[in-house]
Amino acid sequence: MSTREELIKQFAAAEEREKKQKQEESEEKKIPLSAPSEEHGKSSKARKKARQRKKFFKTVRNVLTDKTLSKMLNVFLFCMIANVIEYFFLINYLGVPTKGVVSKIAGILIILGYMYSARLKPSNIGFSTNPKSVLSAVRNAGIANLAIIPAYILEFVYLLAKGHKPIIRIFAYEAVYSEVGPVYFIANILLLLVINTVSIVMLEVLFRGILIKMGRGKFGFWQTSIIISAFYSIWYLIIPLSKVTAGYKPMQLISLCIFYLIFEFCISIKWCMLTRATGSIWFALFDHLFFNILVGLIHLVSTAEELTNYIDINRNYRLIVIQLISFVFCFIYYKRKMHRKEQLLQKAGIRSLYVFDSLAEMSEEDVSRQAERIKTADGEIDAEYLRLLEKNQNNRHR
Repeated sequence: MSTREELIKQFAAAEEREKKQKQEESEEKKIPLSAPSEEHGKSSKARKKARQRKKFFKTVRNVLTDKTLSKMLNVFLFCMIANVIEYFFLINYLGVPTKGVVSKIAGILIILGYMYSARLKPSNIGFSTNPKSVLSAVRNAGIANLAIIPAYILEFVYLLAKGHKPIIRIFAYEAVYSEVGPVYFIANILLLLVINTVSIVMLEVLFRGILIKMGRGKFGFWQTSIIISAFYSIWYLIIPLSKVTAGYKPMQLISLCIFYLIFEFCISIKWCMLTRATGSIWFALFDHLFFNILVGLIHLVSTAEELTNYIDINRNYRLIVIQLISFVFCFIYYKRKMHRKEQLLQKAGIRSLYVFDSLAEMSEEDVSRQAERIKTADGEIDAEYLRLLEKNQNNRHR
């Protein structure tokens, strides 16, 4: 039996199981003819909750014991080790101001090594070569980051209401123009641009490129996004933990750790949604880049002490407001793109439960052509998804 026939049978069996599961769930929801007693209703709800808990723990157990998760964890840990060495040894112990770029360069080398061993091309991890896709990502990322305007306005009004005189200052790495002169001022801004570009390319390729590709075919989009976002928040947890030797109080460290865990987890979910909606990592990459550059350059100070020491005391609150507004815009964008994807599927007549995530980027003619390629007795199978499974299976047998 050929590989294609085996895969078609796997699709049919998977769809049959899904239909059976849906049928069982619908039967459980049916109301019995005789009016149930109050006790019977409570016991029915208790059984339903027990089944839901059982299903949840079974899903968690399957994810934790799966080989795919261990592979994702291995790639993440190699990059994480470089991150720990930089922050705890180079920055804290040796006092080298690396600005976090050393671990990102090491991460890029690790990613390139993995891509070479797995025979992955840039297009396989979300680097679309379509110029329209790149330009669209730049435009949408610029619109999403307009959220910085209402965030600064709100903070400005808040400080005025408290009797302060807020001042907007533009500088990078505490190199203020009046202090260092034009040459060092511009040099520090260029340094911020270069370091952020290197860092964000590495992070987006790792989390929204490599890891999301590894997990999506096995766990599905949302489970993969939760796993990736947990890894992403742990990555940034190194920043507050590295300040243990910097004289921070325990409560300050705890509050910083909680902030980074929640904030970075939520922002990672947003970028995962953008990656799924567009079928590439360009939107997430540019949104991440513009956000980091803007908040790294534009500062708001309100007291003499802040002005003298260049302390942006309300920075974390401002970041939360910016990302809340940006998240709303990106969520609407995500829902519209996914709705468009469903319309393309319906027009093409694809009834398979398996949907290729970048289908929204295809033209209607391409979708129709894909749908005509492979057909089975139970309905049409997403040809692109089948091709990916076939390729993965061939790689395993090598």
